[in-house]
Amino acid sequence: MKKHVGTPGLMLCICLSVLLVSGCGKKEADFENASSSMKPEGHLLGGGVGKTGNPNDHVTAGNIESLDQTGANLLALDPGSEEHQATYGRSTPPLYPVFFDFDSSSVNADYLENLNRSGEHLLEQKEISIVIEGNCDARGTADYNLALGELRALNVKNYLINLGVAENRIKTTSYGSERPLYPGSDEESWAMNRRADLVIP
Repeated sequence: MKKHVGTPGLMLCICLSVLLVSGCGKKEADFENASSSMKPEGHLLGGGVGKTGNPNDHVTAGNIESLDQTGANLLALDPGSEEHQATYGRSTPPLYPVFFDFDSSSVNADYLENLNRSGEHLLEQKEISIVIEGNCDARGTADYNLALGELRALNVKNYLINLGVAENRIKTTSYGSERPLYPGSDEESWAMNRRADLVIP
């Protein structure tokens, strides 16, 4: 003799089925309200901690070649943007400008890492030749600044030669203070104009 499931039992089965189905629904990720450390690549923005969470596990250029230390995609920078200008000056990416202290032709130690990176690129791309353009801020006479700009360009050239870049691949020129990239008459603008750009003609 067949047993029939009573109405209460049938209702219980239906309720359980509805709960199971509704509980398995897909939820949309809420990136707007997520903390920056939980967003994709947020670890790069939070101090450069690697995937393991270990501060000593640094991300290397081999892992993400097109990202700078802030996680910004350098290859996507608009060539006319202020960010591009601040990063590259008049240099040809991925080569970087070199900056100098006031009235000095010595390469500023803070920029040796960028110069080394430019040198590595030139050693890898042996068909590339460059022009190093020396620049000065607006202070001083035109003749003095032309001479200082030339010394700055020559010091960068000598540094690259010591890294192994062939001398015949590097030319130098000086614009002195004749071609400022930043037109302001303040310390920040002057500092940005004391520069040698590495340009691929």
